[in-house]
Amino acid sequence: MYARVTHIRFPAAMSTEVVGVAQGLVPVLREQQGYEGLNVLTNALVGEGLIISYWETEADAEASEASSSYIGQMSMMSSFLSAQLTPKTYEANVHA
Repeated sequence: MYARVTHIRFPAAMSTEVVGVAQGLVPVLREQQGYEGLNVLTNALVGEGLIISYWETEADAEASEASSSYIGQMSMMSSFLSAQLTPKTYEANVHA
């Protein structure tokens, strides 16, 4: 299993909006081959968080970002963010 991890920074006052857009990722990602789950972690007090999506293979993780629906959701989220998105893929060695 592989995890695609994106660190996000946003104005603390926009936490609700960021979470709402992140929830919109669920149906988009469910349509992608190899999708195995999503976690969105935020700390509204400091305005940062992590988006972690889980994938069967590394190729599935990389390919997930190519769909127009995914690009649209992330574009909406980008309007709230204060730093550029730089996702990274990791092998998930322990996932319980």
